[in-house]
This record gives sequence, C-alpha cells and structure tokens, in this order.
Amino acid sequence: MEIPQRPQIKSYTWQLLKWVPPTRSGPGPTLAKVTLLYLFSGLGFVARTAPHSGHTVAMDEETGLREPLLADEGGSERRDELERHVGFASRDDLVEIPSSKNEAGEEGFPVASSSDEDDEDATPPAETFTWRGELAAIWALGWPMGISYACRMGMASTDSIMVGHLKDGGHDPGTYLAASALSDMVTTLLVVPPLAFNQVLNALCGQAVGSGRKKMAGVWLQQSCFWLALGMLPFLTGFFFVDRILHVLGFDPVICELAGSYARWNVFWPIPNGWYQCMRFYFQAVGKPRPAMYNSVFFLFVNALLNWVFVFGGPLRHARVCGWDWRDPDRCVEGWRGFGFIGAAVSLSFSRCLQPLAYWLYMFVWRKEHLDFWPGWKLSEHTRARTLEFLKQGLPLVGTLVFGAVVGQATTLLVSRLGTDAVAATTAVSTATVVWAGAVNAMFSMVVAVRVGYHLGRGDGAAARDSFWVSTALVFGVLACVAACVLPFTSETVGLTTSDGTVVRNAARVLPAALAATILGVLNSLCTGGVFSGQGRQMLVTFLSFAVDIPLSIGGVAVVVLCVRGATLEDVYLYQVAAALVELMIAYAFIFKSDWRGLSEEALARQRAR
Repeated sequence: MEIPQRPQIKSYTWQLLKWVPPTRSGPGPTLAKVTLLYLFSGLGFVARTAPHSGHTVAMDEETGLREPLLADEGGSERRDELERHVGFASRDDLVEIPSSKNEAGEEGFPVASSSDEDDEDATPPAETFTWRGELAAIWALGWPMGISYACRMGMASTDSIMVGHLKDGGHDPGTYLAASALSDMVTTLLVVPPLAFNQVLNALCGQAVGSGRKKMAGVWLQQSCFWLALGMLPFLTGFFFVDRILHVLGFDPVICELAGSYARWNVFWPIPNGWYQCMRFYFQAVGKPRPAMYNSVFFLFVNALLNWVFVFGGPLRHARVCGWDWRDPDRCVEGWRGFGFIGAAVSLSFSRCLQPLAYWLYMFVWRKEHLDFWPGWKLSEHTRARTLEFLKQGLPLVGTLVFGAVVGQATTLLVSRLGTDAVAATTAVSTATVVWAGAVNAMFSMVVAVRVGYHLGRGDGAAARDSFWVSTALVFGVLACVAACVLPFTSETVGLTTSDGTVVRNAARVLPAALAATILGVLNSLCTGGVFSGQGRQMLVTFLSFAVDIPLSIGGVAVVVLCVRGATLEDVYLYQVAAALVELMIAYAFIFKSDWRGLSEEALARQRAR
C-alpha cells in the first residue's frame, strides 16, 4: 500500500515556506518559528504542503470543497514526476517507494477500488494532507452537525416550553414541567445504553472509506441497526414503570402519576430515533452531512406544530364540531382543547417516528445516496469475525455512556448539600453554557472520530494525529472567543436564565471557573469521544471513565462538599477546573504515546475482517 508524500519543493515554493512553521525540510526565520511554535506548542502541529497540479478540480456539490471530503472519488491524476510515494503510515519513518502505474498504464496515485462485490482488492484513496484542506474538511463536516444537534435540543425544549405553559387539566404549569422533566430523566437513562451501538459508526465508517473498502460502511450500519434495536427492546419495558421508580425515590404521588403517563406515550420513538441516528452517523461519516441538517431543521418546526395541535388543540381549539357522536347527531362541541399534558409526548413520538422515515425515503429510496457504500442485504456479509469486531467496539461504550448520564445527576445531588441557592446557581450556570458548549462538543467529537478514522484507514497515522491537533486548535479558538465575550458580562449572561437576584449573584461569581472547566472538559471529550474512538480504542475510553473520571469528578466533589469545612460553590467549581486539567493531561499523555502506525494497521485489519 502506497501513501503519497509531498513532492520535491521547488525554489518558488520554498520562498513561501519561509513564512510557515518549520518542518523537517528546513528551518524558517527565527521570528516566525518562535511565534508559531508558541501558539501551537504541545499540539504537534506539522504544516504540510499540497502537491502542485496543473489540473482544475471541480467543486464538490455537497461540501463546497475543491477536493473530495473523505475520498479521492475523482480518480487518479497525473502528478509531477519527481513526486515520491511513501510506505505505510508514518512520516516519522518514511520509506521511499518507486512510483507505480495505475491500471491504464499511467503514473499516478492509487485510488479506491470500485468493486461491486467485495472491495477485496481496494486500495486506500490517495490524498496529501494539508492543514488548510483539513480545516476545510472539518468545517464542511462540522457545521451541519452543529445545526442538527441544536435542532434536536430545540425539539426537546419545545416540549418543555409547551407543558410549562399548560393551564388546563387541573394542575399548575410547574407541576406539569416537573413531571415531564422527571419522566425524561428516567427514560434518558433507559435509552442511553443501546445508543452505544450507533456511536461507533463515526469511526468505523470513516475507517472503511479511508481504507477504500467503502462497502464495509454499509455492513457496519446494518450491524448497528440490528444491535441497537435488539438492545433497546428490554429497556423499553422500563417506560411502563416510571411512576413506580419515581415513587420509590420519594417524589410526590401526583407528579409520579403524571410522569408515568407521559413516559408511556414516549415508548414509540426510541427505536426509530436510534435508527435515525445510525443513518445520520453513517452518511456524515461518508461525507454527506447536509441532508440530515435540513431534515432536522424541518422537523424542528414540525414538532412545534404538532405540540400546538396535540397539547392545545391547534386550529380546532376555537372550532365548533358537530355530528361526531352517532348516538346524538345534533350534539356539538365548542372546540377541541387537545390532549393536554400527554399531548407533548404524543407529538414527540410522532415527530421522532416521522423524522427517520422522511430521511430514509429521501436518502435511500429517492436519492439512493447509499449505493456506493452499500453491500446489499446479504447475511454472508455479517461474518462471525465482523460481528465480534463490531461488538468489541460497541459494548465497552455502553458503560461509558451510562457513566456520562449518571455522573451529572450525582454531582447535582452532592451540590444540593450546599443549599437550595447553590443548586439554583448551578442550574443557571449550566443553562448558560450547555447549549454552545454541548453543540461544540457534539459537533467536533464526531468530526474528530470521522477524520481520525478516515486517515487511519488510509494508512496515514501521521495525518490522523495532525488532524486531531488541527481540530483541537480550532475548538480551543472557538471556545476562547466565546469565553472572551461572556466574561465581561457574567451577571447579564446568567440573568437571562433567572430573575432571582441571589441566584444571579451566586452564579455570576462562579461563572469564570465554570467556563474554564467547560473548555477543559470539551477538549478532553475531543480525546475520549473523538480521537480514541477514531482509533478504535473503546476499552481505553471505558478505562479512563471508570478509573479517572469517576474518582476525580464524583469522588473529588464529594470530598470538597462533605469533608471541607465551610466549602462553597466556588470551591466546587475551582476543584472541577483542577480535575478537568488533570484528566486532559492524562488523555494527552495517551495520545502522545500512541503508536499511530500500529493503529493504522489495526484499522485496515478491522475493515478486512472476513
């Protein structure tokens, strides 16, 4: 397998390279070296030069880039005859190989096989890593994911807003809001474990495309849908016992009853919603993220419309309906008031069942965007080795996701020991940071997993490493800009979430520390949910979750709250900053020690599993 390396640098190119960070090809001027090495110290940022070509590359309709997002689908182009090809994986140990010829007898780069059957002789697509090209690819993948995430958060928020304004049915809006929130808390814990089987698709499908075995992406999608549905079924039974679970935890009987009825009407959507996530991750991993974004934006408004109809009655609220009762044809009803509280659950079930159906009809039935990455429905494709490899990636992630869902609740419970004002301030701070931090975290973690997996699948471990550091620099820059805008206006920021003066003062006091902890936490997620997932090291992620995260997060906060006399909420957040920094340093240590060449070999072996 041959991986292209940058061509011999010509004199005019060298004049430009004087003003970029130095590489092993030669030093740059002292000022540029000192300045740029300071900015990217610790990031292992290595600038690489794109190959010169006299050909014009057509712009990709999906990504807007002048190069394919994940693969060299445009075919092999003739390069400079001085260009060198390098052997497997790492620029730290280059092996120069003579130029090869393609099937047409012309010199050029190998391209991915287009075998309709098995991709057995597939060759990883040719691509030369450049930091500008990588940034463009990261952005092209990332911003549609961010919008999709924000829309899905918006759908959940719409339900809360609707029930929070409901005044019919014999209960006040606060009771309805509390019941829906508690129901969501329990049902979220129930649906989280099986979602591990779609979280691994970003890395596995990215590796499949990078290795040239594009049909394997479809194999992993089929595996994901099967195991997710099978794993979700036993957890769905818990939806019928939410009221009993909350009663055991000591909540008010009225709230328990309302939460139980709300949960039972939510039982329809977890499997279709899980399949939708499978399809989303599959297509975004192969470089087609925008249709999911459009679909998410559309159903954000569909969900709001359904909420209006099912909760409040919609346009029928003020209509006069007659003749609906066959026993009394003259009977009329002055408007339909909707289903009330359970209407929010009904609307969510409708929207989250229709959303994957619409996406499947568009991507699979109409556009047939899957054909290049689809092996067909063949049981022979799901061999024992492939199934075991998929479970090896998915099962360890179950514990990691459960931990992530539980740790936040445990921290809130510990903070409650500091008083009601502390809990309220924590909620205000979380509300002020979760939307943008969550969007950046979800967006870039998946992008890192896709890009790292893709480059490892190509056999270029050094490109995978540099892709991660480029993403880290970009994320840090975005988060630093957000923090710089928020810090001068801490009181105004948390004031958007509550009108209570005491809560605003307490939250504004701890917001700077909370921002620092959030930034460090997002950077750590790029390691655990991004690069380690892209490397296929799910066991390492699970190990770090239980051996590092639990002792430092839950254990450390418990020590501060329960053992430090006179501890305040500010002490808790300062400790979380220190703990997040330690976790990040541990994660970076594993990245620096990673055997990128060996991981490239493992990625290729994984896609060639028979």
